[in-house]
Amino acid sequence: MTDPSARTRTRKPTRRDVARLAGVSDAVVSYTLNGGAPVAPDTRLRVLAAVAELGYRPNQAARALRSGSARTLVLAVPDVADPVFSNPFFAEFAAAIESVARERGYALSTTATTFSPEGLRSRFEEFAARMVDGVLVLSSGAADRDAIDPVGLPWVDLNVSAAREGVASVGTDLRSGAELATEHLLDHGRTRVAFVGQADVGEPRHAGWLAACRSRGVPPGRVVAGGYTREGGYAAGLRIADDLATGDGPDAVFAASDRTAVGVLRAFHERDVRVPEDVAVVAFDGSWEAEYTWPPLSTVRQPVESMAEAAVRGLLDGSAPTHRQFPVELVIRASCGTHEPVTEAR
Repeated sequence: MTDPSARTRTRKPTRRDVARLAGVSDAVVSYTLNGGAPVAPDTRLRVLAAVAELGYRPNQAARALRSGSARTLVLAVPDVADPVFSNPFFAEFAAAIESVARERGYALSTTATTFSPEGLRSRFEEFAARMVDGVLVLSSGAADRDAIDPVGLPWVDLNVSAAREGVASVGTDLRSGAELATEHLLDHGRTRVAFVGQADVGEPRHAGWLAACRSRGVPPGRVVAGGYTREGGYAAGLRIADDLATGDGPDAVFAASDRTAVGVLRAFHERDVRVPEDVAVVAFDGSWEAEYTWPPLSTVRQPVESMAEAAVRGLLDGSAPTHRQFPVELVIRASCGTHEPVTEAR
């Protein structure tokens, strides 16, 4: 009898080739690879060994048509032109989601989209046509459920601070984290804490900074627009350095993101503003780059691995939509003037 493994060296192996080599039926190969009727452990091992020897790869398109599932999740992120997209924190979040999805046997496809109701509805209809199993939306609460829900795909909103009725979401209490950072500065002798970031009405980091100043009976420091970019932080840092030169500057800065703080630190370095001797700096996100600034950056860290696990589990397990809020922790490094690295949680 001809060896099936030899015969398939010049053509793409099929499921029938796997069955012949393993000495089982086509159906048993299907049960082993796709689930279904139970397969004896020794039989399963023979099938998997045959798959490996032949280099067999199932036809994913055909599998999706049969099962109605592509074993694929979609991560919908802001348009690439949006500064949020290039934030290292969100890159780490996406990597954690992909890792969890892979452990569950799902591929992750990342796509950029607008978060207008029309844009979301159109994208979700595309996802449904591709038979994806669910969508993780990095909208920070901006996704319109009235546009999405009629499509019928499971979805989870990411980086969300507050619960919304009928929406599955995952996030942290951004306001509480900002309070934690600002209180740390005030409790260690700083009295003029500036805010660098985005100070829109309702922006939770700004609200947390303001609440901490008021709770400690300290007049809020200056608000310096810096957004969530290095460029914005750099420009804000230069303005603060100008204020310091006139004797009217802050003695501490709370930056709304690590990326913003990176820009602030560069501006201070160029203007010979010493950190933390002249100005202490604390930021928000807990991204990897905070460890490699000089001085190393104190920052409020969000637990991306735990949030990724909760998001994927909530998407696939079919539970009722709920909001999962995770605690943050303040990772203290040299930029705030505390010499011993410690972690404070909230």
